[in-house]
Amino acid sequence: MSRAAKDTSEAPPERPWQIMLTGPSLEQIDAATRQALERILELFTEVGGLVVQTTAGDVSVTRDFPSNYTIQVDWLFKEIFENNPAVTGIKFLDSENPHTATPDAPYWSAKGKEYASIEEAAARGELTPAAAIAAYRRLAKS
Repeated sequence: MSRAAKDTSEAPPERPWQIMLTGPSLEQIDAATRQALERILELFTEVGGLVVQTTAGDVSVTRDFPSNYTIQVDWLFKEIFENNPAVTGIKFLDSENPHTATPDAPYWSAKGKEYASIEEAAARGELTPAAAIAAYRRLAKS
């Protein structure tokens, strides 16, 4: 079996997130600081977010992904497992609590089935966007 590394010289794909800043002192973050914070999140992909401490209070800095982002990841896992029976698992290495997606549970998270059910309920109109966000937050804390 070949151990050759794939050529990674092609241009990186457009990133799937935008920066999101929240907090009572957003006016303290100017455009140059915002761009620098965005670049930090691009460079340190393993960092979930930052807290900027200002003289007027804290500002949280995180990545904001489109609502269907995780669904797309789950679909890709499912596609891999369906099309390549030699693949029996895909493990996330950059996590404190590594999760392995498997053919029986093709989800990006150990709580993937629960996240998927929230997404599906929101898509059917059974949850408002605010209720879906609240459900995500409760699930993330559990």
